[in-house]
Amino acid sequence: MDTGQPDSIDLADRQRWDARYRAGAYAQRHWPSAYLQQLQQDDVIPHSGRALDVACGRGRNSLFLASLGLSVDALDVSAVAIAKAANTAIGQQLRVNWQCSDVLELSHRLPQNTYALVIMLRFVAPQLLPKLLQALTPGGVLVLEEHLQWDGAERISGPSSNRFRVAAGDLSRQLQAVQVGFDVVDQFEGLIPEPADDGTSVRAAVARMCIRRSST
Repeated sequence: MDTGQPDSIDLADRQRWDARYRAGAYAQRHWPSAYLQQLQQDDVIPHSGRALDVACGRGRNSLFLASLGLSVDALDVSAVAIAKAANTAIGQQLRVNWQCSDVLELSHRLPQNTYALVIMLRFVAPQLLPKLLQALTPGGVLVLEEHLQWDGAERISGPSSNRFRVAAGDLSRQLQAVQVGFDVVDQFEGLIPEPADDGTSVRAAVARMCIRRSST
C-alpha cells in the first residue's frame, strides 16, 4: 500500500488546503458520509464514548457523530477548514474538540486504548492504520473509506492521481499486518452512487472497511 505519502504534511500542502477551503471547497456537502449513516442504522456505531475523526475537513462527519452523543476529537491540517467547522458546530449547538494538526504525525502521539470509534474517510495514510487500530478500546470500531484505483471504462468522481487512491485489497493487507486482533464487520470494494455538490448523482470507486477490535 505504497502511496508515496510523506510522514508529515509540508507548508505547501497546508497552504493549498487552506486556499481550497477558503475558496469554498466542499461547502455544499452538509450531509454526513453515507457509509457512516449505513453503519449507524445497522447499530455498528457506538452510542457513547470518545470518537476520533482523522482529516475531518469541514467537519460534516464529526458533527454527525457529536449529534449521536459521542465525544469527538476532530483533526485536520487546514486551519481554514477547522475554523469553518467550528462555526458550523456553534450554529448547530454541538460540541466538538477541533484541532488544527498535521494528521500524518499522529503516529508519534496518538494515545492507545482510548477511542470507542475512529474514522478516516477519503484520506490515504497507510502509515497511520496500525496506530489507529491501537488507539481503539477493546471492542472499539474503526471505519475506513478510501477512493479505490479503478481501471474500468466507467467515469468516476474523485482524484485523478492514484497517489490518492488505494489498490484493491490494500486496506485488508495493511490491517492484517498489525499485531492487534480484530473482526471484520463490513467490507466492500467497487462503485457506489453518491450526490455531487450540484445536486446530481455521480459514481465513485471506493474501498470500505469496518472492523471491531478484539475485546481480549
